[in-house]
Amino acid sequence: MGADQSPPLDVGYGRAGDRVTAALREMIANGQLEPGEHLRQDELATRLGSTRVPVREAFKTLAAEGVLHHRRNHGHYVAKLTAAELAEICWLRDACENRLAATARRPGEDELAGLRASNDAMYALTGGTAYEIVQADRLFHERFWVLSPMRIVAGETARMWALIQPYRSFMDYGEAVVSRMHGEHTEIVDALAAGDTARYCTAVELHQRHIYDVIDDLAAREDDGVAV
Repeated sequence: MGADQSPPLDVGYGRAGDRVTAALREMIANGQLEPGEHLRQDELATRLGSTRVPVREAFKTLAAEGVLHHRRNHGHYVAKLTAAELAEICWLRDACENRLAATARRPGEDELAGLRASNDAMYALTGGTAYEIVQADRLFHERFWVLSPMRIVAGETARMWALIQPYRSFMDYGEAVVSRMHGEHTEIVDALAAGDTARYCTAVELHQRHIYDVIDDLAAREDDGVAV
């Protein structure tokens, strides 16, 4: 193989499986693969420049996490949540994130600077796609999740976030919304900087409430028999 050639994706099935898993996560998060969509191994293998083995491994991983659903004799589908199911997952996400907030240590100056930089980077995406803004929002949240020593809770928070993310594409991310998110993030950072745990927890809770508008909209569509 010449020096200018990249190794095939399937060099080492374990590594290839991880790469395919990451690629599928992103495709689901950004709407390339929609809730309820039937996934076919051969098609995805071709699309990702892989073979079927890493795709099969990725399916197993994502099914175990609830990101995909497996139907016997039919295959794998992107998880499609009802409004009630989405509400439960949001409640769990909120409970986990609130626990992380309650157990967070006071960040150092470099960590506060990182939080502010992440918040400003999200705001700079005003006018961008929902996926870009939601990804930037997640990076901000991850920076305060790590302030808690509760690693298992942080992992569950991330898992719930991944299940919710495709549905956040239904939200409006116009200038007013991104500005509101930036302001709420700023309050979170200011509370952390002040070492005020009660204020910090309140700021996190207030920031979480907007996803419930999406749930209400999804429930209304279900009542009207509109496919989502």
